[in-house]
Amino acid sequence: MTFKKSAPPHGLTKAHLVDVVYRRHGGLTKREAAEVVDAIFLTVKSSLSHGRPVQITNFGTFEVTKRPGRHGVNPTSGEKLFIPPHRGLSFRPARKLRDLVDSPDKEK
Repeated sequence: MTFKKSAPPHGLTKAHLVDVVYRRHGGLTKREAAEVVDAIFLTVKSSLSHGRPVQITNFGTFEVTKRPGRHGVNPTSGEKLFIPPHRGLSFRPARKLRDLVDSPDKEK
């Protein structure tokens, strides 16, 4: 599936995803398509909030990473501060996605 021709110029949005699901599956209403997209996002968020990675074949892997505490500087005031340890998100694209993004024939 490609979004090149129909994706809005400002990027892909949730509403656009709902529209794609609606158009590709003739048996769904717009509301049902929105519920499908919401269910997917809810499942991904739930897995990540419990610290489990989400791997989507040929797309990539979302992972929760532990970030250690560190010393930093407030850029506005120059005040030194300690940034406590926390969890963050990382995304590792699949090779197919990296190759697609890096292909010389992609549209600009």
